[in-house]
Amino acid sequence: MGMGYTLVCEKCGHSRNLFVGCGMMYGEVLREKTQEAKEGLHGEALKALFETYPNGCIDAMNNIYYCGECRAVECEPGLDFYKPIDPEKAPADEWFGPDMDQYELVEEHAHLCPKCRKPMKQVIRLTDEEPVVCPECGGIMRSRHRLMWD
Repeated sequence: MGMGYTLVCEKCGHSRNLFVGCGMMYGEVLREKTQEAKEGLHGEALKALFETYPNGCIDAMNNIYYCGECRAVECEPGLDFYKPIDPEKAPADEWFGPDMDQYELVEEHAHLCPKCRKPMKQVIRLTDEEPVVCPECGGIMRSRHRLMWD
């Protein structure tokens, strides 16, 4: 399942479209992001984890991340790393990705802001309790449109 949001600033009208999840393309996105990680395109730490745990897997779903320092909002794959619970019975790569009940978390991926290089926080839900602040004017950005796809 995938979801799309349009965040709009109530003060200045600045907007940002964000698409989370992968829909029915998850298996293909997972294979692509795994190959990129094994090649070091998502950092040396993730590459080293795949060298240590060749049957490991990552979270390839797009998530929303927010920088509290410069207020950047980004949509990126999670990239948390998991290893098989039983390495001798490494689960097969299924069309929609592996059965995550057969894996355990090894390391959460640290998302750094592409603008200021400070740590970003994952936005779990777009709520009033933890609003996204507009990077342009400092106003509150609210979700105005939503869409879902498979």
